[in-house]
Amino acid sequence: MNKILHIILFLSIITFGAKAQSSYEKNCYYGITFENSKNPNWGYGELVITGVEPNSPAEKSGIKIDDIIMEINGQATYLRDNQTIANWLFDNKYDPEVKFTIRNMNTYFKEYPLIRNCIAVNSVSEKQLSEVYSFYSLENTNQQTFTLPLYVESNPEVDFTDYHTFDFYDAGKNVPAIDKQITALLEKELQAKGLERNTTNPDIIVQAYYSYSPNGRYTGLNDANYAPTSLRFDCEKRRLVSLPIFNSKDPKIESAAQYVVEYGFSFYDRKYIDSTKLTQIWDCNIKDYLSAQYSLSDYVKFHTPLMLKQFPYSGNRTEAQYIVEVNKYNYTGLYFDADDLGHIKDMDLNSPAYIAGLRPGYIIQKVNNKKFERNKDYLSAGYKRFIDNTMVFRNQDTRFTNAEGYPDCMFWSVGYYSDIAKEFTKSDYLTQFAYLYNFEKYINSKGDNRITIEAWDGVQKRIFQVTPQIRQSVTIRTF
Repeated sequence: MNKILHIILFLSIITFGAKAQSSYEKNCYYGITFENSKNPNWGYGELVITGVEPNSPAEKSGIKIDDIIMEINGQATYLRDNQTIANWLFDNKYDPEVKFTIRNMNTYFKEYPLIRNCIAVNSVSEKQLSEVYSFYSLENTNQQTFTLPLYVESNPEVDFTDYHTFDFYDAGKNVPAIDKQITALLEKELQAKGLERNTTNPDIIVQAYYSYSPNGRYTGLNDANYAPTSLRFDCEKRRLVSLPIFNSKDPKIESAAQYVVEYGFSFYDRKYIDSTKLTQIWDCNIKDYLSAQYSLSDYVKFHTPLMLKQFPYSGNRTEAQYIVEVNKYNYTGLYFDADDLGHIKDMDLNSPAYIAGLRPGYIIQKVNNKKFERNKDYLSAGYKRFIDNTMVFRNQDTRFTNAEGYPDCMFWSVGYYSDIAKEFTKSDYLTQFAYLYNFEKYINSKGDNRITIEAWDGVQKRIFQVTPQIRQSVTIRTF
């Protein structure tokens, strides 16, 4: 594990410069990631947004994952190569604004003018550093994955951008309460995607189906300590939780599960393909084996939003993987030189550090009275020592495997908070970037989140008091 963490720390710091997409000593970005769609159902040949960075210009403008970029400054993206797209985005050094023309479920054509954010090349942001030093506070920064045994099937002849309204299959007046609940859940999620409900002339008819029953193959011969659970994301509470559900690859699943649940929904075209009959254009269903009773009502409430994340930009599949990224850290607006971490390479205008008086070019000597080590190899070695020597203060019951595959991720044990705080003060651990989590008691027992930075401005040593902003985000995406 030590070797892996060393590599992660090293790579996380040095590869940021490789993202440069502009000359003039600046890296510029808009806060989005995108790919050229090969999906016939959604934006084929155009750019589909796959990620929107929290607190970025794109997020603030309202751009969302799965939006299709039709044009950049009025030029069509259809079948354009990557270099052409990069030129459109970054070559104009005089005008930092770019107009993205977007379409999605509820708009055919909408312009989003974005001002790109540019920082000095070879810089490392505080968000990146919070991810590098996540073992200081795994409670606040971690990445985890989970898999759903989903079966998704799309009609390859259909373009989902043609569909804008929906309604539900009419099953009559006396429908069970669970049907009404599912209808309400689906309606909420589909409207969030931009579709409108139209009860008179909808583009799509939605039909749900389900079953919940005892497992006929259950033997009842389980080990009393054998109680499988699965980690899944609660979209309402915005966190990962354990549910009494077997891993779909568990070899004992057929005989050890007490209950079996199946749930799914199909979308039917009623206008464009053949107006005389319904034609299925999309289907998504799941089959789970339960290790204990878990009501169907709770199950559909939990899984409906997760399942609909596969629509509209998802191909046929027999399972679906998700990644959940949790990040909460102190933001001051500083960017550090990747080759000399004490050197302030750049900073955000009007950020907390800028307001406090810090400027690019200053050399940080101390943070919160800790000597600021500038050598990343020394910092990496100190970080490894810290992780190894403080493992005894972690709560074994919170153990999880993160997205990189490390199995020893654990939160701090509450009873050891005062001991952990002392560990952070030890000089050989070089925990200078613990200021990113200074709001936590196990790092700062004083309860004051202000950060004291001692820096050399080229002429003299100066002391700055910085009041950071706490930036927090939880994102979930499929991959």
